[in-house]
Amino acid sequence: MSQKKHKKRHPQKKHSVSAPAMESEFASDGRRKRMNRTSRNLLLLSLVLVAAVNLLVNMGMMGQALANILSLVGIILLILALWFQFRDPTGGGQSGVNAPRLR
Repeated sequence: MSQKKHKKRHPQKKHSVSAPAMESEFASDGRRKRMNRTSRNLLLLSLVLVAAVNLLVNMGMMGQALANILSLVGIILLILALWFQFRDPTGGGQSGVNAPRLR
């Protein structure tokens, strides 16, 4: 009878870094960086406004001039949402500890 050659399976070596250490690489201060509540609500409002305006224009229930004005309001809401999300809460610009130094 023929004998089958059995190969030993070598499991792949896992990284020596544990899961919490890998997670801390992304969240340096230990808490998750979440989206600002005001920014999230403004983005949602902007999206709903622009979608509703588009729907009403396609159905012929709204004039193009009013649609343009409401679309501009949606863009302004988007810019406000970005400002709320990425503004400096201390109000100091880049004068913080991690600010790059100019030489």
